[in-house]
Amino acid sequence: MRIRAKFRRLLCKAFIIVQILILRYEFAPAQETMLIDEYLKRVEESLPSLKSASFEPELAEAEIRNALGRFDPVLNAAYTYKSYGDADKINLLKGSVDQPLDMLFGPTLSATYMRGIGTNIDPQNATSLPGETALGLTLPLFQGIFTDPRRNSLRKAMVLPEMADAQFRMERNNALRAAAGKYLDWVEKYAISETTDSILQLAERRIEMISKRIIAGESKAIDSIEILQEVLKRRSDKLNALRGAEQAAVDASVFLWNRDGTPMLSAFKPQNLILFNMLYETPSDPVTIANSSRPELKRIQSIQSISRLDSSLAIEFLRPFVQADAMLISSNLASLSALNYKVGIKISQPLLFRSASAQSEIADVAVKRADLTVKMVERQIDADVRNATIALSRAKQRFDILLQEVATARIMVAAEQRKFLMGDSNLLNVNLRERFLLDAQLRQISAVVEVQRAIYTMKWALGQI
Repeated sequence: MRIRAKFRRLLCKAFIIVQILILRYEFAPAQETMLIDEYLKRVEESLPSLKSASFEPELAEAEIRNALGRFDPVLNAAYTYKSYGDADKINLLKGSVDQPLDMLFGPTLSATYMRGIGTNIDPQNATSLPGETALGLTLPLFQGIFTDPRRNSLRKAMVLPEMADAQFRMERNNALRAAAGKYLDWVEKYAISETTDSILQLAERRIEMISKRIIAGESKAIDSIEILQEVLKRRSDKLNALRGAEQAAVDASVFLWNRDGTPMLSAFKPQNLILFNMLYETPSDPVTIANSSRPELKRIQSIQSISRLDSSLAIEFLRPFVQADAMLISSNLASLSALNYKVGIKISQPLLFRSASAQSEIADVAVKRADLTVKMVERQIDADVRNATIALSRAKQRFDILLQEVATARIMVAAEQRKFLMGDSNLLNVNLRERFLLDAQLRQISAVVEVQRAIYTMKWALGQI
């Protein structure tokens, strides 16, 4: 009987070893660590959506040049010649340079030259042989005093750089927040994978001890099945955690690109949890800081300014169009002493102003909508900051509690292991204590990552990520 029991124990030990060898697998090789600051820096430098958003300031500068181009001097020239037999019927040369000015009343200066000779020249165009020159001024008297389409386009274009900068920073902040979230998911899944691996190794190391106790008669043969069951469970948990870590790595890699625009395929691992800063403090007046730096508010304020400019232009069209022209003329280019003048006035008056009043109403509605949107964005920013403050505070409190929970769970595991070695406990209790420790460690991992999520959410809410 003693020989049969010994053989059974040896067979049990061999069975455990064979099973463990069959289920053995290789883990991923060692990889280079990528810290979160480096990760976010690479995202900012190479993410295609941010590169696309970086063109916004260039487009804004181009719009300014386009608007300024409407104030460039304009050269006009025309020549008409018609002969009849040996005589010139019409020999007319006209040229002018017009210079619009960006100032009150929106005047336009013009310098002209005209030489008109011939037997059949229009008396209005007939000049002396050297030709005549003139210096003139065109000036609106009612509509267009404070602004006009040309000046309004320039004022709107001047707002665009700030709006483009806000648009870029908004895209950047949102992209970096999303990237930080994916990175922290990767950190969490990777830490879970490593933690489940460590507790798996603990069970695998216990196999030899259990085998020796069975052989020595200090444990029952059924313990071999129980330890195998626990190893199988922990291996299943490990594979599940490994799958989560690998998928999180793929999701995080979506934000990584080479500078030439190709996806970055290099393998990295995230930083260890202990490298994170847990001492981040919320600024004393975060709402004021957020209102001064959040790009969403800057952007809608720019839209608000543009709406008001359009409203001012629409109001101008409610006035009658009255334009005065004055010109100082030298009838003979060869003798500038003989000066004449020419004046004129032009009036254009829609009788009902229906189009102008409709445009004014539309512009006024756009201003009111922009004002309301500003209030909504300010309210949302306030909510974002308050939510981030609450999340950070509670996450830190939860982390402090879980530090104590993990410490007490370790004490209980150590105590249960000592009792098991002395024969005062069983393998089931040891496994349960280790499971409780694992659960506490996983919650601690979640708490550390939650603090970091709250920190980056706070930075985003402040517009400082």
